[in-house]
Amino acid sequence: MGRSHSSDIISNLPDLIIETILVHLPIRDAITTSLLSNKWRYKWTTIPNLVFAEEKDVRSSTIRRELRINKLVNFVDRVLLNHKGSIHKFELSTYSLAGYAVIDSWILFLSKNGVKEIVLTFSIGNLYEVHSSLFSCDAICCLNLCYCILKPPPMFKGFSNLRSLDLVVVTLTDEVLESMISSCTVLETLRLIQLEGYSCIKICSPNLQHFYFEGEFADICFIYAPLLSFVSITLEITVVKKDVEQGEISNLVRVLGCLTGLEELVIRGFLMEFLAMGSLPKDVPVTYDRLKSICLHTNFQDLNQSLVMLCLLQSSPNLQTLELVAKGEDATKYADATEYADATEYVEDFWKAQGGLNCSMNQLLVVKIRMLGAQPELDFIEFLLARSLVLEILSVSLVPNEIFLVSKVTRALVRFPRASAKAEINYRG
Repeated sequence: MGRSHSSDIISNLPDLIIETILVHLPIRDAITTSLLSNKWRYKWTTIPNLVFAEEKDVRSSTIRRELRINKLVNFVDRVLLNHKGSIHKFELSTYSLAGYAVIDSWILFLSKNGVKEIVLTFSIGNLYEVHSSLFSCDAICCLNLCYCILKPPPMFKGFSNLRSLDLVVVTLTDEVLESMISSCTVLETLRLIQLEGYSCIKICSPNLQHFYFEGEFADICFIYAPLLSFVSITLEITVVKKDVEQGEISNLVRVLGCLTGLEELVIRGFLMEFLAMGSLPKDVPVTYDRLKSICLHTNFQDLNQSLVMLCLLQSSPNLQTLELVAKGEDATKYADATEYADATEYVEDFWKAQGGLNCSMNQLLVVKIRMLGAQPELDFIEFLLARSLVLEILSVSLVPNEIFLVSKVTRALVRFPRASAKAEINYRG
């Protein structure tokens, strides 16, 4: 009686509840539910999200590897052959199938079934050249490619509904990258990680709101991105210094000058070095009224990078959060404090020289600084404390944690005057 009653409950569940259960199950488990009752038998065939992942076993023999691949291929074929209705998401994660033509047939099938999200993840050494049929997926709104080669057909005019584009270790040319971005006119989120085969990034995207980048480039330019509110760029290659022509516009202005809608800015790696190239203005010719958060990796001992930072602070009147990570030479290399002071004398007076500058940070609440212990870093902190009228927290951490540097930094922090009566300094060695 108990079994019969349970069977009735399972069989008589509302369709909406059954669909909700199936959506939250792995695809293999969802198919297994067909054994529960006649009502459940074909329910799995309407699951909108199809996620397939190859189990990785680096110790398996060639024969076992082929068996595993055949098992995955047969399983995907079976699911797609029996599927009914629309497919919202198709996700494939595999280490071995990049060179198999069967993937092309799956992409072709998806292009005819109104798929809205495609996630393809392969592995290093096994890049998949994306089949041309993917570029005819008119309904796609989210595309995520990892370890792929991207070569759109000449007639490709962009994805009219694409809102999120995520490219990780994807090989493509400058022309393809620029065209992909500019032709997808409703694109809102763009993530580019470790791209290959290109050199320059040009962003022309009227609806782009979030931009993430990690890797290398020779140049980057935001041509038109009026709605861009979040920018995170990590440049992973040292900038090659070039001869700057007289009056040549700085990279700071050329790259960030048009992004007046910025709300959060993250600059990591060698990007500050890149932005510091060219003729730096006294201030950026725009005001970032919406910019509330800045994170910078910078070398305080580089005068041009200090100028870039000053320009950003002056142009961000509503800044609330500032996070700084100091780069450059380790301060502990100078055994003698006097020798260290002489070595940094060139920029040591930079922040002190800004004493009469009108650079009040009236909204700044939280500052976090990871420092090396160089004098220019301390001068900046003194400059900041004297102008942050409502500052609540200054969090300082020191790397490396050498005794003479710790003593130097803590003595200075206690001595510096503060414009904010509420300012609390937290030191973490």
